[in-house]
Amino acid sequence: MKTFSLSIKLYIVFVVLLAAFLLVSLIPTIEINSYNVQGFVFFLLLAIFVDSLPVSLPRGGYVTVSMAVDYASIILFGPAISVCIMVVAIVLRKLFKIDKSPWYKVLFNCAQVVLAVGTAGVVFQLFNGNNAGAEFNNLLPLSSSAVTYIIVNCTAVSIILALSQKISLRTIWMTNIRWLLPNFLLLAPLGLLMAKVYQYIGFLGIVLFFIPLLLARFIFKAYMDLREIYFNTLEALASAIDAKDRYTRGHSERVAEYASLIARAMKLPEDQVEMIQHMALLHDVGKIGISDDILCKRDKLTAEEFEIIKGHSGLGAKIIEAMEDLAVSKEYILYHHEQYAGGGYPHGLSGEDIPLGARIISVADAFDAMTSDRAYRPRKSFHEAFAILEEMSGQQFDPQVVKAFLSVMDEKRKIQAPTNCDSVLPASE
Repeated sequence: MKTFSLSIKLYIVFVVLLAAFLLVSLIPTIEINSYNVQGFVFFLLLAIFVDSLPVSLPRGGYVTVSMAVDYASIILFGPAISVCIMVVAIVLRKLFKIDKSPWYKVLFNCAQVVLAVGTAGVVFQLFNGNNAGAEFNNLLPLSSSAVTYIIVNCTAVSIILALSQKISLRTIWMTNIRWLLPNFLLLAPLGLLMAKVYQYIGFLGIVLFFIPLLLARFIFKAYMDLREIYFNTLEALASAIDAKDRYTRGHSERVAEYASLIARAMKLPEDQVEMIQHMALLHDVGKIGISDDILCKRDKLTAEEFEIIKGHSGLGAKIIEAMEDLAVSKEYILYHHEQYAGGGYPHGLSGEDIPLGARIISVADAFDAMTSDRAYRPRKSFHEAFAILEEMSGQQFDPQVVKAFLSVMDEKRKIQAPTNCDSVLPASE
């Protein structure tokens, strides 16, 4: 925890203190009877089991199918017992080394659970939820409780991820909630059914829910695994292009990083940011169809060779067209060498006729080209590259894109200049 920034430490302390206050407030409301004791033990074992099957999220953090257990517990036993069940489950997982996270992470997870489960339970009661029965006609308390759980859970995690990764809270929240929401929408009704079955059948009925719980977890993990395979495939394809020449290693990844920084600085929707990042990663994919003799030529290209090189953007767009999920943004690749004032290729577009994604990739590509070692010249410093971008703003580059890039890079001074970069094309080409 010594390596954490002051803001992260203060946030952890704040969340823990807030959770402690809520926990102390709830404990006096606990009623000790055989029904609650049996339920505590059974749901504790269930919570330990489901929390041992996490699925990682794109922007950090993870999700389990524990919401179904949390939600059922809230409906059956109220917030106080439910909070105790989840906290004890986390602590036991740590003590028995099922969870190998450091103590401060366990402490934060406990606090997060107290806030999410506790507030959801309190909201359930405030709207006259019936703790003695999971009645389907209690729509207002049931839905309000589920929404509260989702918001508190996602927000608490998103804030610490935003602080630790130095990315905006909006970016983290919008990215992770997109993957969490379908999972939660599936688990909330499942939790309600678990409560209903437990009320009328007992332990045996809940055991039957192990199958749908595991199925829900399997489906979500399969989807996230497929997504990771998809991203890894894109990265492998980009790396294959970059590997054709030692000066291109890492170029596509850096362009994708710069492009995503620009897109987020321009407050674009997260799904558009992600698409621009993917297109930036593959912006040079068309070079796969160009001879290595031309791509790696150390002397000045002939006019005929340059015309061949210029064909890489069109070829890249055709390759992307065959990818159903990416085809809609193929123009980002096709037009990333167009110039804002006109005169670029392949069609000599200008201004806003050039898709915004292409204008963003153009700046990212040029910046990485200028700050990269080349066969015929050493790389320029970041300061020199910034000056050139400003000089060419309104001519080669979109002024708003340049402004956004310079602004975000001013906040990212710790980014190190690459040692190997770009293709043999000059930045202006």
